[in-house]
Amino acid sequence: MPSQLTPGSRRRRISIEVHNVKSAFESTIITTGKNNKDATPPPDTEICFVRILERRPINPIKVIDHEVIDPMIQNIISPTTKVVKKGTVNFFTGSLRQRTERNKDKKHDDDSDDKSVMASYREQDFEQPDFIPEDPDNFDDDEYFQECHRNDGSRKRYESGVEFQPYDGWKPKYKLPLRVFNIIEKKKRSVVVGFESKGHSSYREFVFDNEAAMEDFVDIVKKNTALLESRTKARVDRALGGIKLKENEELTILFDIGSGSKLPQADIGAESDPYITVRFNGKKIHKTDYFSNNPNPIWTLRKGGLFIWKVNALDLFQSEDGLIFEVKDYDTIGKNESLGAFNVNARTLYKWNGERREFALKPLLGQRDFKQGKVSLRARRATQHDIDFLDNYKQKTQGGFSTPSLSIGDGTVNTIKSMMTMYSKKEKEGPDKGKTKYLIRPGPDPKRKEETSWLTKEQINDVSKEPSYEWIDIGSGTLGKIFVEIIACDNLPNMDVGGVLGNKTDCFVSLVYEDCFTETDTIDDCLSPRWMPWSKRAFIFNTMHTSSQLFLAVFDSDAHPMSSHDLIGRISIDLSNFMSGSTYNLHYNLFPTAVCSPRENKFGTISLRLRMEMGDERALLLSNFVLPQSVYANVHTKKELEVIKQTVEGGIDTKKYSLKTINSHVDELMSYLTIYYALVDAFLSLILWRGVTAISLPVPSLSTRSIKWTNVFVPLHSLVAFICTVSLVENPDLLPSFYFGCVGW
Repeated sequence: MPSQLTPGSRRRRISIEVHNVKSAFESTIITTGKNNKDATPPPDTEICFVRILERRPINPIKVIDHEVIDPMIQNIISPTTKVVKKGTVNFFTGSLRQRTERNKDKKHDDDSDDKSVMASYREQDFEQPDFIPEDPDNFDDDEYFQECHRNDGSRKRYESGVEFQPYDGWKPKYKLPLRVFNIIEKKKRSVVVGFESKGHSSYREFVFDNEAAMEDFVDIVKKNTALLESRTKARVDRALGGIKLKENEELTILFDIGSGSKLPQADIGAESDPYITVRFNGKKIHKTDYFSNNPNPIWTLRKGGLFIWKVNALDLFQSEDGLIFEVKDYDTIGKNESLGAFNVNARTLYKWNGERREFALKPLLGQRDFKQGKVSLRARRATQHDIDFLDNYKQKTQGGFSTPSLSIGDGTVNTIKSMMTMYSKKEKEGPDKGKTKYLIRPGPDPKRKEETSWLTKEQINDVSKEPSYEWIDIGSGTLGKIFVEIIACDNLPNMDVGGVLGNKTDCFVSLVYEDCFTETDTIDDCLSPRWMPWSKRAFIFNTMHTSSQLFLAVFDSDAHPMSSHDLIGRISIDLSNFMSGSTYNLHYNLFPTAVCSPRENKFGTISLRLRMEMGDERALLLSNFVLPQSVYANVHTKKELEVIKQTVEGGIDTKKYSLKTINSHVDELMSYLTIYYALVDAFLSLILWRGVTAISLPVPSLSTRSIKWTNVFVPLHSLVAFICTVSLVENPDLLPSFYFGCVGW
């Protein structure tokens, strides 16, 4: 292309090639349920490519092998060569060279590796790249290539199932489909071309040795460009196989990635961490979460196993490989290694009706062939209910009011965030002029954002007492329901560093009841938080046993993964003290623990609203004759486990051997001595007829000639005990009556 004065390292050759292409994933389906015919890949199709080659370093041994020994062997074995109709044009010399079919048993060691079906989009080696792909995964070349080994030990390179030959001292550098290759301008001995992809354009000027070579190049490009539409139509017709598409037909397909079995082990000393990426025409459309050390993962809704894909039906059938699923091994450090891939062609996707199918994994170019691993998959047309369900799920998982914390462990970033956030302001105009308003946390009412973003203190207290909008129903009990609403906390201690700068406690409330565990939204930088009716604050617990207690605890949230939430205080509520059908507004003092002293009232208070609805009273009564069963609560992280433990048991581990624990037990025993002293004093007063009951009697005063009331202490308890004892001696049958009478006494 450049003139002869250009160094050899900068010279290029262009090859216009027409390929009979097969899918690189032929015969990947293992089981296809009832119907297997739709799983067959479409027949061979013609695709035109533009390949750019660069000079290969000269190897004298290879030159002798190819130029001397090979022709001699070829003339001895087969004096005549079989000419193939389709060939290449050598634009370096301007001559036409027909490609010949080599002896299939001949060995060659062409180590060139054209990793560039879409390399023009990457342009990694061009001197000044015009653009960089936004997502490198969307331009994954490996899916178009396979490396195959023959039984005789020789190695050949296959490109989309088609072998390609060496280029006489040149090696492939870039290759791109002709559909994205455009001639922009013709000059005397050069051509300006453009590469189009996803709205990006790259331009290059190719300089030829002479004008004739340039004209030959332009003619060949124009000829094959004119055939693009007919070739595409032929490929679509073969893929359709008699299917008639509607005009502008759109497909909405629901995919369920079920499980993987016997996935390869890519890591040394540990199982792989598999995840799946889904691509269409080189663009990534979905990615699942990964599993740690699991060769047999099961992808669920939370792990990204379900997704909906919308595509134009004609675009789907025009694709070469359909939808490609690649299994990769996630690595924290380094590149994620491919464990294999499989594809689902357009005809299968169009007719798939939800049956389960298994696909075997095949290697991509340059990747290891593990020769094992299967992935199960289901797909069908998505209904409106499917679309609404996944949309609502994404909103719940990605939405919410909780503000992501920026804590890095020492509170520095949280302090900066608090300083930059304005939580109060004074109104300068309007009906609330002069009043101080506060920012509503964790967020305003989604239906009234402007009205509820800022409220006065009185408005906040009034709104927080309104009925909750949404309730979370949890638990497996059947005896009744417990309705709990967390309203407010007051006078909480500041658990964060930087209180002077505005960094205060970020509190949330955890609730544990039988086999249930849940948490409220987190309210940042507030020592007297109020949970609004539209926030996550209302819960319905289903009762399994009447003796179960409800545990609540207030924590200071810490989002750093290496630190834990700080317990502020907790309470336990005995629900047997409440009546069904009544609503209770409750206020409790918070304490770190219920079993250790001292219990100082300095940890704030919590306010909640509680209501009980019990069903069959007979079943409720009979449940008291059955011991409560042990229950287990499953959580995702260790931090959640610590929250449950501290909510139920408190912040002091009484089982741990320490002086603090011993002193707390001593204090508890000393508190029992107070009861002992009270009992001894009462007994002595009773036996010794001590006067403990004051009776006012009138006493006349001679000096003032008036009556004064004077208190006289009478041993009333001793008198009652004496009368009861004498009566029991004469009437022993009165013992039950006197016994129950003493209870009230």
